[in-house]
Amino acid sequence: MRYLFLINPHSGSGKGLAAWQKVHRYLAGQQVDYQTVVSKYPGHPRELAAACADCRPRGDCLVVIGGDGTLHEALTGLIMSGSRPCPIAYIPAGTGNDFARGYRISTDPLEALRQILNNRRSHPINVGRYRELSTGQTGIFLNNFGIGFDAAIVHATNHSRAKEWLNHHHLGTFAYVSKALHALFTQPAFTVRVADGGKEVVFPRGFLLIASNHPYIGGGICVAPDQRITERQLELVVVEKRGWLSLLGAMLAFACGRITTSSAAHVFRGEQLRYRIQSAQYGQVDGEEPGRRAFDLELACQEYPVWQEPLAK
Repeated sequence: MRYLFLINPHSGSGKGLAAWQKVHRYLAGQQVDYQTVVSKYPGHPRELAAACADCRPRGDCLVVIGGDGTLHEALTGLIMSGSRPCPIAYIPAGTGNDFARGYRISTDPLEALRQILNNRRSHPINVGRYRELSTGQTGIFLNNFGIGFDAAIVHATNHSRAKEWLNHHHLGTFAYVSKALHALFTQPAFTVRVADGGKEVVFPRGFLLIASNHPYIGGGICVAPDQRITERQLELVVVEKRGWLSLLGAMLAFACGRITTSSAAHVFRGEQLRYRIQSAQYGQVDGEEPGRRAFDLELACQEYPVWQEPLAK
C-alpha cells in the first residue's frame, strides 16, 4: 500500500501542521511508502484529490490531515472525478472533528495513523449525495446537511472576527454557544415540506432541519443517536418552533443530545429523502455554506471505501 498524505496545515488554527509534524517524525523511522501534497487555498483539497484519483496506480490510499471541511473537499474531489474509488483515511486536525467521532477515529495523530497502517481491508461507509432539483447542482456530505438554526450558527461563527482567536485559544465551543444563543432569538420559522411514502408532510413553523449521516454535529452534539455511518440510510430531523417554552425545551434537548425525544422533533429515515423550503434560509453542508436561499433537495446514499480500522466501541 502506498499512501498519499494530503495536508491542510492551516486547519484548526494550525492543528493540521502540528499533526503532520508528529506523523512525519514517526514515518521517518518506519518503512512506509508515501508521498505528500499540501493544500494552499480553499478548494485546493478537492483539486488535489481529483488529480490523485485520475492518475493513481492500484493500491494507493489518500490520507487527509485536516478538519472536516478538508475531508469533505477531498472526498468530493475523489467522487466527482468519476474514477475508480480510491480508499480514503483521515487524521483529524480540525476544531469539530465530527467525522472522527462518527467513524471512531482517535484525535491523537499517531494513534489515528496506526489505525491506518495496521488496517488490512477496506471498510465501506455511507456518503450522503444531494441534488438541488431547481438548479441541478449536486454534491456530497459526510456529516450532515443542515438548514435553519444550526446553519445560522455556522454562518455567524464562520463570519465572526473572533473565530480564529477563539480557536487558537481552544475556545471554539464558546464561539459556537454564543452564536447559538443569538440564532435562537433571530432565526425565523419557515415552512418545510417533506415527501414521506407518497404523501407530503407540511411543517408550517420549521426551525431546525438536519439530514445526518452519523450521530454528531457541532463538535460532538448528538442529533441522530440511532444513525450509523456504516448503514445505507440517512436520518432527517425536523424541529418546529411551536412557542417559546416548547422551543427552549427543544433546544435544551438539542444541546444535551436528546433532540429526537422532543415532542417538537419529527424524524424521517431512508435511503432517499426529499424536502423543500421555499423561503430563503441559511444552509450548511459539513460546515461549509452553500448560501442563503430556498432549497428543493433530493438526498440519496452512496458507498465509499475507507482504509482505516475503527476504534473498538
